[in-house]
Amino acid sequence: MIPDLPTPPEEDRVARSGLRYRIIGKVQPTVILDLDARHGVFTDAGGLSWMTPTPTISMTTNMQGGLLGGLTRAFSGGTVFLIHLNTSSRRQAAFCADFPGRIVPLELDAGESIITHKHAFLCAESSVNLAVTFTRRLGAGLVGGDGFVLQKLTGPGLAFVEMDGDAIEYRLSPGDTMLVEPGHVAMFDPSVEFSIEMMKGIRNLLFSGESLFFAKLTGPGRVWLNSMTVSKVAHRVGEYLPGKS
Repeated sequence: MIPDLPTPPEEDRVARSGLRYRIIGKVQPTVILDLDARHGVFTDAGGLSWMTPTPTISMTTNMQGGLLGGLTRAFSGGTVFLIHLNTSSRRQAAFCADFPGRIVPLELDAGESIITHKHAFLCAESSVNLAVTFTRRLGAGLVGGDGFVLQKLTGPGLAFVEMDGDAIEYRLSPGDTMLVEPGHVAMFDPSVEFSIEMMKGIRNLLFSGESLFFAKLTGPGRVWLNSMTVSKVAHRVGEYLPGKS
């Protein structure tokens, strides 16, 4: 006989809007939302993991921002369509992180924004606006890989983002600068200036083994970095695939 699984010890949390949620798991976390008539949410197409099996949950698909908005999101690494969930009674919907790490809830005031890595967005209340933003130096961004296209979340409302590995926070004073491999940038305040710059020196380019491009982050503002990147994990795993020496 298979014993009952223990109930996860995570406690319910309540957002300022009244939306109730809980985050379960330490390695591959999941956020479970208690939806009701007052609280709708949206996610990328394919972002929903499971939900209460009931016809009272309405699922609609649209291109927020029209065709241009959908195509821009697809270019950023997201999906053309967004999925909106609404219900007339209390039901549950769950969203799982795609990679080991953390799910971070963000309580955004009206007009308050945060800028995230293009794959960080998980889900948000319907009142939150999701848009795509770009580095200021377009030419550098085009060859800078992960650092070129970013996503911007603007309140009011609760949003959830996923971070790869552990989240490491820095607070930059005016003029303080960091150089970061672009894949490690998780999110930052809009007050932080973000650009992409190329590593200097032919010898460095050929023999350092590091990324050719770095994200340059200049304060003031907060910066959150991923301790793990999907690209580095894929590279390490690839070393053990058949045909690799």
